[in-house]
Amino acid sequence: MNDLLGYQGKNVVVTGAASGMGQAAAQLLVDLGANVYALDVADVTVPVAAALHVDMKDAATIDAALELLPADIHSLLNCAGVPSPPFSMPDTVLINFSGLRYLTELLLPRMGEGAAIASIASTAGMGWKANRKRVDEFLALDRDLETAAGWIAANAEEVADGYGFSKQCIIVYTMSRAGELARRGIRINCISPSPTASGFMDTLKGKGGIPDEMVELFLPSNGRYGTGAEMGESLVLLNSKLARFVSGNNLPVDFGYCAEVFMGQRDDLMGLA
Repeated sequence: MNDLLGYQGKNVVVTGAASGMGQAAAQLLVDLGANVYALDVADVTVPVAAALHVDMKDAATIDAALELLPADIHSLLNCAGVPSPPFSMPDTVLINFSGLRYLTELLLPRMGEGAAIASIASTAGMGWKANRKRVDEFLALDRDLETAAGWIAANAEEVADGYGFSKQCIIVYTMSRAGELARRGIRINCISPSPTASGFMDTLKGKGGIPDEMVELFLPSNGRYGTGAEMGESLVLLNSKLARFVSGNNLPVDFGYCAEVFMGQRDDLMGLA
C-alpha cells in the first residue's frame, strides 16, 4: 500500500488513547503502520507498540513514561482530557493543558524536521481573544506542574471555568509556538471539536449533571454529535504528510457551527465572535 499519509514505521505518541478521540486516532495510526506509544491513566485496548500508565496531572508519571519512549518521535497527538464538571477546576486545567504542555516540551528535543504535533482544544475555548491577558499570564509560567497548580489556586475565581480556560490555553499555546517550531521544521496545530458522542460526553452529562438540551445548543446545523472517529481522523490528517505545510492553526471540526456564529446566523453563546 502507498504510504500516502506518511506514518509507516514512524514513532507516534498518543495521549488519552484508551477511549474516545484518542482511541480512534490510535487505532487508525496502527492501521497505517505507525509504532504507537499510548499514554493513558486507563487501560488501552488498541494493539499499540506500548501502553504506558500516565496521569497527565502527575509529572512523575509523565517523567517515567519519557524514560520508556523512543529517542526519535515523528508525531505527537495530545488527546487526553476531562470534563468539568465533574472534575474539579484545578484538575481539569492540569490534565487538559498543563500536563499537555509539560509532555510536549519534553518531547520536542526528540522531534526533528517533518515532525508534527496536534492537540484537542474545543469550541468551548474559541473565545480565547477576550481572555488573552489571563491566558498569556499562565503560559508565561515555567512548564512544571507544581508552578501551574500554585497559579491556578491563586487565580481560582478568574479561571472558574476550568474546562474553557484549559482549551483557550491549548489554542493560544499552539499558535504562539508555531513560529519558533517552524524554524526547526516542526508543525503544531490543534482542533476544536463541537460536541462529540464519547465517554467524555457521557461523563459530562452523567456525573457532571449537564442536561442534554444545554449541550445540544452547540450542535452544528446537521443536528448531530460528532464521533470519536471523525475527530481522530482530523488529528491524524493534520499530522500527516498531506498537511505538511499546515501549522499554527486551530481547526474547528464542527460541521460549520463556528462559521454560523461568525456569520451571525446563530446566537454567539460563548463569545466566539
